[in-house]
Amino acid sequence: MARRTQRTNPPKDVTDHHFLQFPQTLNNATWARYVNNLSLLLTKEIDIAPSFDCELATQTGLAVLIKDFLQYMHSDASGVQLFVCQGWARLFRIQEPVYREFLLEFYATVSYDPRKTPDDRTSFSFRLGGVSRECSAVELAT
Repeated sequence: MARRTQRTNPPKDVTDHHFLQFPQTLNNATWARYVNNLSLLLTKEIDIAPSFDCELATQTGLAVLIKDFLQYMHSDASGVQLFVCQGWARLFRIQEPVYREFLLEFYATVSYDPRKTPDDRTSFSFRLGGVSRECSAVELAT
């Protein structure tokens, strides 16, 4: 069994990772844009931290500012809290080499619609972990 910091079957090339194999179900223009963006990213040196430092975030006060974003509360129509999503918090606790692929996927697929207001939850769209996602400019900035 491999340790957390060790990969058992590393991909030959970073583009072999399944997060960077964009689905063929996308329309041709979107798929081509993602592939083109990824190709440009791979020619650049991108400094990617190996993981998010939760302890440093706490010491600097950043943890308090991002807490609401990392723990999104889902409520029903009447405002009753149904559950708290921990997905973002889990993402930033990853200590694996796949963190680089997450960021490359995000950078290759992120788009912003300037016609929408900063608090519109659909103004930014991107793929992360192989899933299409959306958030507001305010949430992304936080």
